[in-house]
Amino acid sequence: MKKTLPILLTVLMLLSLGAVAGYRLYQKTAASPGVPSIRFASETLSVPVNATDAELLQGVTATDPEDGDVTASLIVEGMSRLSGDNNVKVSYVAFDSKNHMARAERTVHLTDYTDTRFELTSALCFAASSKINVLDRVKATDMLDGDLSDKVKYSVEGDTVNINTVGEHQLVLRVTNSLGRTVHLPVTVEVTQTDPNPAKITLDCYVLYLAQGAEFDAKSHVVGYTANGESKIGADGLTVRGSVKTDETGVYTVDYTYGSGTNRSHTKLIVVVE
Repeated sequence: MKKTLPILLTVLMLLSLGAVAGYRLYQKTAASPGVPSIRFASETLSVPVNATDAELLQGVTATDPEDGDVTASLIVEGMSRLSGDNNVKVSYVAFDSKNHMARAERTVHLTDYTDTRFELTSALCFAASSKINVLDRVKATDMLDGDLSDKVKYSVEGDTVNINTVGEHQLVLRVTNSLGRTVHLPVTVEVTQTDPNPAKITLDCYVLYLAQGAEFDAKSHVVGYTANGESKIGADGLTVRGSVKTDETGVYTVDYTYGSGTNRSHTKLIVVVE
């Protein structure tokens, strides 16, 4: 009995302390004021890509049980990755006078968003004796992030093991912007024994993006070339091959050729119909 009494007293003391702590926690919780609530005039907002925070805050209000209207405390906290239909989730935060915080999000549609665009400084045609660095000729420009050229990567498709060997090699270029949208462009890298373009056939671009149904004139993209030491302007004298179906989305290639045999020169234009 003498040994049991101290144990019982200890248990009773612990139970008492627990009850006091629980009561104080209850008092604190019951006395805590409510947090602000955020409301949207509409669940979806449509804005341009370069929308300001003020535009993103259109139709957003916040109220607090004690402070009343706390709309002025609202800030844009962040933005999710871009979905396939050009929507993002924008999160908003509001505070009351005691720094209690509320958070809510809604869908925002980016009305004028377009995917990252690839560019080539020249066609991906190389002589086997040259240094073949595909990415040296690739640029990427994004309407949100600007120049993403240093973010471009590629994968080799098909049976190609070494793109430095003579022949045609299928690659896919890819780049991801800050909203998490990744775009791809399939390209063909051509490696020949000799200079593939001694006549220096020059185009005004080497990747062209067209809206579905747009008109396309392949010859209009030729700047000029050199024939027998003489500079030529335009496409006269060149052979242009390649069918571009502007009514069907896809990636097409147009080939521009001058001469034949060992004197043959050619370059390529990639056309993307969206």
